Amino acid sequence: MKTFITALVCCFTFNTVSLAQNNLSLVPASASFVIKYAGENFTKNISIKKIDSYNFIKEDFFKKLHLDKRSSLKNTGINFEQDSYQYVTIQDTCINIVSLLNINNQAQFLKLIKENYSDASEPVNKNGFSYIPVSNTTFIGWNSNMAVIVNSTYQNRKYYYDDNYGSDTGLVEIKVDTAITMEPDTTLTEEEKEAKEQEEQRIRDSIYNYKWDLWQQQQDMIAKKQQQATAEAIMQNTFTGSIKSIANEAGYQKIVEPAAHVSAWFNTESIFNQYMNYFNRGTYGVVSSITTPHYSKPDGFNSAVNVYFDKDKLRMEQKTFSANDSLNKLSLAVMNNKQSNGLIKFVNPGNIGYLSMSINTEAMANYYYPLLKSYLGNTSYMNDYADLIDVYIDLLQIMIDEKGIAELLPGNYMFVMHDMKARMVDYTDYEYDEEYNRKEVRKTKKELSPDFTFAFETNRSDFLERVAHLPLKYAEKEHFDYKQKDGYYVLTFDTGKYPINSLYFMVKDGKAIITTSKNIVDMVKNNTGFTTDDETKKEILDNNYSLQLNSTKLIEKLQTQFNTDVNKKVSDYLKQNLGDVKMESRIKDGMIQGTATMNIKGKHSNSLEFFFNIIDGVNSIVEKDRQDKEKKMN
Repeated sequence: MKTFITALVCCFTFNTVSLAQNNLSLVPASASFVIKYAGENFTKNISIKKIDSYNFIKEDFFKKLHLDKRSSLKNTGINFEQDSYQYVTIQDTCINIVSLLNINNQAQFLKLIKENYSDASEPVNKNGFSYIPVSNTTFIGWNSNMAVIVNSTYQNRKYYYDDNYGSDTGLVEIKVDTAITMEPDTTLTEEEKEAKEQEEQRIRDSIYNYKWDLWQQQQDMIAKKQQQATAEAIMQNTFTGSIKSIANEAGYQKIVEPAAHVSAWFNTESIFNQYMNYFNRGTYGVVSSITTPHYSKPDGFNSAVNVYFDKDKLRMEQKTFSANDSLNKLSLAVMNNKQSNGLIKFVNPGNIGYLSMSINTEAMANYYYPLLKSYLGNTSYMNDYADLIDVYIDLLQIMIDEKGIAELLPGNYMFVMHDMKARMVDYTDYEYDEEYNRKEVRKTKKELSPDFTFAFETNRSDFLERVAHLPLKYAEKEHFDYKQKDGYYVLTFDTGKYPINSLYFMVKDGKAIITTSKNIVDMVKNNTGFTTDDETKKEILDNNYSLQLNSTKLIEKLQTQFNTDVNKKVSDYLKQNLGDVKMESRIKDGMIQGTATMNIKGKHSNSLEFFFNIIDGVNSIVEKDRQDKEKKMN
């Protein structure tokens, strides 16, 4: 059942085209997560006919949708010529995942539903639409031109022990007399007494299990009723258009780009609260009483990822913004820093990848105080003590020395993966004889040894020098090889026991360095560095975050760890098609914006076709390997 829903949703996400109807008007402003699939942009890059031709579509999706292999996605009755949306919302104590589809052939769509849900309940007819509860949590509604799929999960299930220890739940109390009173029989032997006690315990356990089962059935009925009522209300509002749409919200309009092929928007505060609510519900009810579904304020932080399937790369544009001016200024202050030239010299030509990060640590520390106030002050139970919480957090801010933290760690960091080399390491295995006696066996295996450097700036070199010096006092006592050399410290590992031989620590000229390379240590001592190309240097200096990953080189290094033919074939295929990955982020147009790109290689018309080709190519390699193994076995 779940595989059908997944396949159905994937089908309409793969192929949608924007025409007259704008389903965004049917997405509520209370949504915490929204995905838009812009059909016009999709079909410019890949056609339905092309998608039909992929083996994994015919063998997997068609099978799950009960479609003949000679059929087409067009035969689902879904109109792939209009934009599609999915969103998440909290309503009536339920978390709901809603998918909006457009229908161009109601008969085909109903046939699709009937073939997959022959045992489902009869359709429920409402004013202007019908729906089928295909499970306790999933509901499909439709009219002549639209379908709505609602997956609803009730969040307020009561806990058995809470109710049976006196909490006021308003539920029907289940009373079973569990008292077992019998006159003591002094004529029984010890064995008979033991047997009698076991029987009495079995009866008590049976009664307990009976009460537990009744309780669970009661909770299931409550959840089922609430989930169906919520789903019905969502469908009613959708089909009648009785929705305050997110389309009119500035926090959505400002960061979601209409030209994007796919866009994902989410309210950070709401997502965080939903996660915390889910987590707290799993802690045996200990803190569940203080957490209820939380409706986020419209001026919280909103983020969006806009995806573009360009000809030579997959591009993702990310934006983060708050309509609350003070919150937005706090987030921009965090990015008020610039990477130093002194850290760029650690980026060597031909590296596997690097990550550069430049933030304002003091602003970052101050950024969390109002967020804590907002979150705790708006949480059920705690909101009655919002003034007390504000005072406590203000006291916390007074006690914490943000300037002192910023002196230690101003906010400039650099991590570089220079290289990865295979080396032999020892490990212990065990062999067993016919009588299962274990024998310890020493073996060797090939592992990748990373060659990396992590460096960061500091205004407290004196403190970090003390930290680096401290292990010398305990090295001999704790039996580890840590020594001070000429201006640096080195931790040496047992030969053949770990992938790396040594780890070097150094504090010099306002920088702390941790590296596996003695060459880096010598370079710092001699005040020299790598010659970084101008393009890389510009990307690092112009952005607060900058990441580059050489995919080809990384795959080549990982290939040394692959032992099976199928893994080697898959890695060869990926190496031929995957390009380099880049990511950067900075302040632009009064908000935090970032761009991530993955270049593509090989014979692909564009990066969307590349996506399908990669899935189909890897799937074909794995499937052929499976068939070859079956032939050998037969």
